[in-house]
Amino acid sequence: MTTTARTSEGTQEELFNGEAPDQRTMRTRNSALWAAYGDALGFISELAPEKMLERRTGGAALDRLMAWERRVGGRGGVAVRLPAGCWSDDTQLRMAVSRAISHRGFDVESFARVELPVWPSYELGGGRASKAAAKRLGKPNSLWYANTFPRWAEAGGNGAAMRIQPHVWSSPDLNSEYLGDVIVDSICTHGHLRAIVGACFHAATLAHCVRTGEIPDPQQSQDIAYSLNSTISLVENHRFLGSIWIGLWEQETGRSLHAEWITTVSELRDAIEKTDIGLNGVGDTAALYRGMCDGLGLYAKHQRGSGTLTSVAAVALSRIAQSAQEALLVAANALGTDTDTIATMAGALLGACDGTDQPPEDVLDSDYLLAEADRLVAISRGHEVPGHPYPDLLTWTAPQTQADGLVSDDGRLSVEGLGSVSETDQAPSWTPRKDFGWQWVRTDFGQTLLIKRRPEVRSVGAGNTMTPPPVPVETRDFRGSTKHRKEVSDPSDIARLDRGVDLDRAIKYLRRHIDDNRELGYTIRELARRGTHADLAYVLAAVRDELRRAPPRSAHHSRTSER
Repeated sequence: MTTTARTSEGTQEELFNGEAPDQRTMRTRNSALWAAYGDALGFISELAPEKMLERRTGGAALDRLMAWERRVGGRGGVAVRLPAGCWSDDTQLRMAVSRAISHRGFDVESFARVELPVWPSYELGGGRASKAAAKRLGKPNSLWYANTFPRWAEAGGNGAAMRIQPHVWSSPDLNSEYLGDVIVDSICTHGHLRAIVGACFHAATLAHCVRTGEIPDPQQSQDIAYSLNSTISLVENHRFLGSIWIGLWEQETGRSLHAEWITTVSELRDAIEKTDIGLNGVGDTAALYRGMCDGLGLYAKHQRGSGTLTSVAAVALSRIAQSAQEALLVAANALGTDTDTIATMAGALLGACDGTDQPPEDVLDSDYLLAEADRLVAISRGHEVPGHPYPDLLTWTAPQTQADGLVSDDGRLSVEGLGSVSETDQAPSWTPRKDFGWQWVRTDFGQTLLIKRRPEVRSVGAGNTMTPPPVPVETRDFRGSTKHRKEVSDPSDIARLDRGVDLDRAIKYLRRHIDDNRELGYTIRELARRGTHADLAYVLAAVRDELRRAPPRSAHHSRTSER
């Protein structure tokens, strides 16, 4: 396996100014590779009863990577042969997070408004909450900190924890500064505190491994969990989460976020204690792990993908296994549990530990994984390493269906938000009616995708070209206007609905009066009084976009007498 994969920024050695890979680099590289290896192994057995697994493996033991067949696209989809080492949504979303990180930090807007809405076009094995969140974020004027899809506050799975490793890999000092980005990332798709606290716990245990080269022992795990009690302040003090998201969450659940956070951390610590007790027996790793999963309730359908429980299971399995290979095979063969996600999290932890070599087999796009790992380490050292070139968010329109992600850009195939792709030598797999197909493509940056497509792809969306956004204009003074003030409009302009106000009508009204501060203030006050938190956040996003599109006004029109 090569460790000098070329990216658009040059070879990996060039990223480090000619220096040989050091301990931090090797720990990060192996963490990325083993995380993908665990994902690829566990993907084969994910949600598969014994007979289904036998069909997928051809009766062979699941002790290595192998090609296998899977139906994609639901009942109306097609059966596709997946190559050996193919990842699932765990690594797909991990790479989406990684692309959104540059030397300027985590670009949550591009992650939430571009990466997540495009991902369903090529997702493999995505969870319900992540897909529902991605669909909602594809709507115009969506906000990552007000992503209220049906049952959003009940989304407590590990769909966040499985993808947050890049925040740790790019962390400068591996203490706790990465936790703010982990929380922001998690809230884009998950609202239950088990998802968010579980993501924080997995991130903190991974940081321990990258920093020390060792898996945390039970007491260290307890200390890490206990320290998360104070992490609630990162939510409460955040400019959007503290002022909007907490209000939405408490309105939805009828509970105090602060109190529930402390309770969830307590549940996390109880789970750690159960694994400490349950793993003190005698037996092989597989038997001990099965007993631990039973004690944690990870065979129960309603909590086998719990954000907290699976994060605890990944640490405990990593601690008792004799090697990374053994741990991931044990996780992948524990049918009835969340095989791929526990394996991928354990892989991230064990890969970062000293004495762990690279996986025995190459996963799909391993060169790309290494390139991203090295780029993130370069960021941790303060190098100005750019992230992915996203479209201008002011003109960006997300694909509204899964089949709209693959487009034509000047005659070349492209994926909205990701850029140009090349076709592989495999023909698309079409539905019986030939109305949709799934095609293997490879991005210019090195990731292989199985993407849904139409027989005739559409042109790239207007405003979706992959060019850097313009430098933002200076913030204008909107304290008032010298225009003659009109009388306040009839309040019926924002008519009541069952859940609040007519949002489309309110937005149209605000756009007509975008230069009149009195009308803006009146309308927003009425929204605050009569609407929900989500109504207000939705409309404010539309106002923000309208103001940014408008050309700067002269000084004469940007000031008014103050009262």
